[in-house]
Amino acid sequence: MLEMHQIMTIPPDHILHLKVPKVPKGEEVEVFVISKKNSANDAAKLALIARAANDPLYLSDMDEIARDFAGVDSEHI
Repeated sequence: MLEMHQIMTIPPDHILHLKVPKVPKGEEVEVFVISKKNSANDAAKLALIARAANDPLYLSDMDEIARDFAGVDSEHI
């Protein structure tokens, strides 16, 4: 099995040209495209999560849920 890894930038026409090493003509291959997320957007989401961890309404909801499940948490399956 041949494995390869390439990092490319998406061009304006969204067409990627992939140079494949010597593989027999007509052989079936799998191609995966993984897009890296916008790290600025991820940072903003993480900041919101950090703020939520100290939000009084969120904390009271979590306490209520913990009380609701307190009886079943100790049960053994």
